[in-house]
Amino acid sequence: MDFDFSDDQQQLRDAVARWVDKGYTFERRQSIAKQGGFSREVWNELAELGLTALTVPEQYGGLGQGAVDVMVVMEELGRGLVMEPLTQAFVASALLSQFGSEAVKQSWLPQIAAGEKLVVLASQERKARYRIDVCDAKAIKTGNGYTVDATKNIVLSGDKADAFIVPAQLDGKIALFLVEKDATGITTIGYATQDEARAADLVCKAAPATLITSNGLAALTLAQDVANAALCAEGVGVMEQTLKLTTEYMNQRKQ
Repeated sequence: MDFDFSDDQQQLRDAVARWVDKGYTFERRQSIAKQGGFSREVWNELAELGLTALTVPEQYGGLGQGAVDVMVVMEELGRGLVMEPLTQAFVASALLSQFGSEAVKQSWLPQIAAGEKLVVLASQERKARYRIDVCDAKAIKTGNGYTVDATKNIVLSGDKADAFIVPAQLDGKIALFLVEKDATGITTIGYATQDEARAADLVCKAAPATLITSNGLAALTLAQDVANAALCAEGVGVMEQTLKLTTEYMNQRKQ
């Protein structure tokens, strides 16, 4: 079995590394942190690199790449402590690609690929303790769609997102819904996270929603797998950069 990166994957790694070195300096990161922990300008730069399109299927304007490519990218972003939530683009594209209706795919995947829309998963509730099968949020079928009542916590870049993927109980089962930020009944309360990035609490009160799938647990399992792989790769990048800087300091330090 060949565990070496392909030429395309190595080129992808080099392109992201160059952007981190030149475009996401520590000084720029500090400036973004002071301004709230999220930069739409940086998000657009990630889109120009093709990263928001990385895992979107080609027929919807993406590059159609896989998990290894995601981890190559996230490792390099980890080296730069990049705060913008690219993992959420990977999660959203995976969920919509594999579980969304054709209408949902046509409407949202091209916009995610182009970086025009930031769609984030809003799944955590206070008493769930990171269990994906615990969900108090409720959805109701209406005449022409659905409405959702929910309170979700620690939604990454939640007050900067354009839409949310929200799990809610529907007919006794967890289903997934897409809720737009500009919909009626939506409130976000933003705050900084420990790493100076951005999160928010999301409150939906009879908010209009589009059903993604009634098989919510299967979809959330996929989301968890995608996010864990991406975050682990990002952590490897952080640790490698930490080791590099520590070694450089120890070699230069004088007693």
